[in-house]
Amino acid sequence: MDNLEEMDKFLDSYNLPKPTQEEADNLSKPITRKEIETAIKSIPKKKTPGPDGFPGEFYQTFREDLIPILFKLFQKIREDGTLLNTFYEANITLIAEPDKDTTKKENYRPISLMNIDAKILNKILATRIQHFMKRIIQHDQVGFIPGKQGWFNIRKSINVIHHINKLSNKNHMIISIDVEKAFDEIQQPLMIKTLNKMGIEGNYLNIIKAIYDKPTANIILNGQKWSATPLRTGTRQGCPLSPLLFNIALEVPARAIRQAKGIKGIQMGGKK
Repeated sequence: MDNLEEMDKFLDSYNLPKPTQEEADNLSKPITRKEIETAIKSIPKKKTPGPDGFPGEFYQTFREDLIPILFKLFQKIREDGTLLNTFYEANITLIAEPDKDTTKKENYRPISLMNIDAKILNKILATRIQHFMKRIIQHDQVGFIPGKQGWFNIRKSINVIHHINKLSNKNHMIISIDVEKAFDEIQQPLMIKTLNKMGIEGNYLNIIKAIYDKPTANIILNGQKWSATPLRTGTRQGCPLSPLLFNIALEVPARAIRQAKGIKGIQMGGKK
């Protein structure tokens, strides 16, 4: 879906949920020193740093000195709607799966390493939007939603199967769909438009637009760092905000399925 008008038409055909005006305003309010401090404290320790080489421990050790600097930087980002070039960078390297044969390529997986200052900003954005994810994302999405876990839908599926087996009319179907390379397949223009249609706008949306303006990745293979590659599709790997953006983007096709007249859910206990 490359045409922006087609995207608008597609999104307008569904009744997408929106935050209240107060919630939308809270998303775009200035970033506080307290939010920066909380984000720094949440950084996992003993993790490989991003391209600039500064690990999480550096930010935690010198937290008092760095908070004022980050505060001024994030203020400028909010006002200008642009990021430092280092915020776009990431290193992609391979790590071996635990207890697997390291001579086989299938036993490696790629990880994306962003700079910590960029992750601090994205963590703050993620924490803000998490507060009302349950209201804009329907109950059938459980991944990355606070208070929900993947086994919720597994248990629900088992209950549905048991229910169908008790019916005299067993003319039902359960389909399991796996979204291949899910994070990588999200179209960034559609994601931005979806956020806007859901009432997420102002400075908050402008910062997200800036995050996806020109992201790049440097692939590190056998210790050699290749030249930067632009990332044209997908949400950013290793970014605290990415899972929530994926939820929001996925809500559109999920709502299309729910609203499709030719698809009827299985009735159980007054619910579908």
